[in-house]
Amino acid sequence: MSAVLQLFGVMLAVVFPFILIVFIIEYFKHKKNTSEKFWVLKQELNKNSNEDLEKEITALGERVIVLESIVTDRSYNLERKIGNL
Repeated sequence: MSAVLQLFGVMLAVVFPFILIVFIIEYFKHKKNTSEKFWVLKQELNKNSNEDLEKEITALGERVIVLESIVTDRSYNLERKIGNL
């Protein structure tokens, strides 16, 4: 029985470092792939956010143009002067 345990111990001592190396290599591969996917998703999120912000800025610019046209309109100015009297 003790010879079997000794043989098992020797096999474990020889095989364990190889198994450990394989697990470490696979871990770092997985970590690299996950980091790359995270980076791609982060870039896509930033792109979508930028597009939304550009649309909002465009909409606000159009509103400012409308407000400027209302304020500079002569009838608005005339109504203001009448209201001040």
